[in-house]
Amino acid sequence: MAEADSGKEKASKKGLSLPVLIGLVLGAVVIQVGVLFVLFRVFLAPHSPASAPPAETTQKPAAVSESFPSGVIVPVEDLVVNPRGSSSRYVLVALGLEVADGKQAERLRQELMIPVRDRIMSVVTSYSIEELQGTGIRDSLRVRIRKELAEVLPGIEVRNVYFSKFVIQ
Repeated sequence: MAEADSGKEKASKKGLSLPVLIGLVLGAVVIQVGVLFVLFRVFLAPHSPASAPPAETTQKPAAVSESFPSGVIVPVEDLVVNPRGSSSRYVLVALGLEVADGKQAERLRQELMIPVRDRIMSVVTSYSIEELQGTGIRDSLRVRIRKELAEVLPGIEVRNVYFSKFVIQ
């Protein structure tokens, strides 16, 4: 019988014990996670500002003036209008008008805002819903509003038109 017991013990000791097997699997998982972490940090993470090359400290004035307004922006608050051919739908527009200086901006705010609002409403209502939903309509509206306001604003040049709201409901 002793031989039978020793045969069973030899058979059970041939494989790995359960705690050793769990330890090996957990060790392999930890190593894989560590390797992935290092690879992510090295290859996929965005570069920190410290490692980035220094930016140029001098900028061209022409580039700044093209991307940022150089004058004073006068806000034209919410205008709600019905587009051409629609009685149940409306358009909400709010915009800013860029003028050359504070003197022109103050004159626009104090004396000319009502004619400006009226002309902008006339321009927007001249378009149908389908036209207002088209691509590139805001650029067309900018050009047309500037042209129309040139007739209403004597001595004030509107340099640009900026939309802050453009909602079709």
